[in-house]
Amino acid sequence: MKHLFLLLTAALPALVAHSQTPGNIEAAEYDPTENRWFISNNNSILSTADGGLSYEFFGNATASHGMEVVDGHLYAIGNNTVRAYDLTTAALVGSINISGAGFLNGMGSRSGELVISDFSSGKLHRIDISDPSTMTSEILVSSTGTTPNGVVIDEANNRALVVNWGNNASILSVDLETGAFNPVVANTGMGNLDGIDMDGEGRFYVSSWSPARITRYSNDFSTSEIVVQGAGSGLSNPADISYAVATDTLGVANSGSGTPSFHGFGAISSITPLEATESVQWTINALRVESYMAGRWTLRVFNTVGQLMHESNMDLPNAPVHIGADRLGFDVTANQIWQVQSPSGRAFAIRPGQRPR
Repeated sequence: MKHLFLLLTAALPALVAHSQTPGNIEAAEYDPTENRWFISNNNSILSTADGGLSYEFFGNATASHGMEVVDGHLYAIGNNTVRAYDLTTAALVGSINISGAGFLNGMGSRSGELVISDFSSGKLHRIDISDPSTMTSEILVSSTGTTPNGVVIDEANNRALVVNWGNNASILSVDLETGAFNPVVANTGMGNLDGIDMDGEGRFYVSSWSPARITRYSNDFSTSEIVVQGAGSGLSNPADISYAVATDTLGVANSGSGTPSFHGFGAISSITPLEATESVQWTINALRVESYMAGRWTLRVFNTVGQLMHESNMDLPNAPVHIGADRLGFDVTANQIWQVQSPSGRAFAIRPGQRPR
């Protein structure tokens, strides 16, 4: 059997000097009920309870863009469908397709309600989530005249704040009763605004691609300051963001690197950097993979005579990820031999129930 493992490992493609970054992490959302973060990853959802040091899949939930935790559920946009998942079980509770939607992107929430941006049409949709199993929608704004992206609801002032894509992009305030809107910052001086959220003091955090930074505004937008920027910040095309009021931490989905970053603004200890290690292990009912590089993992499953039975790819962040057997796409048996290739190109050969060789 040792010779078969060597043969399979040698059959893997030549090692490469660079990784394929996922580029598909679009949204981050904090769940205060479990002190964890949700990260959209391609069309799946990962959760982390240790600030990105390790991840696991949130059931079979899917998300391509914005997410919101509200009223005991996680609401997620997945290719123009809004889905509601139970926070405890990850079970799908309900879903709604938005008629005529072009590209649903950002999402803001308050109890009983979501506001969602349509990047393509400039519309803002209002979703009634008082019963997540039978959600209904209506148009809040028929056209902003902009390319709306991130959304947050400022409940104290009965308004939604919307950031926009494009050069010298604007920030809009939208009245939640009438749908009337106006720019609170007509010209930010930044390009491609993506995410917006609030802290416990009512201040707003905005992510931009050009330059790649996080800017904090006062509640009335009269003042602003740069709070995250530059080398070592972890920012790379920062997309959706979420502020955890309980821990004064901002989570950022970096679509450029495929890796989230977490930035503390209170008495929060810094996150320990990941070491340059890689490992693969089967842990009874889950595949545990770890790499210091974000990127594509390849799994190939062979039978004992060397026939390829299954092949799949997963784009994952640069931290340990637990992948349950129900997500692998095939029945796991003791008679299988697996090839697992990391984003760096390193090859592992394992059998379920055994350590990597």
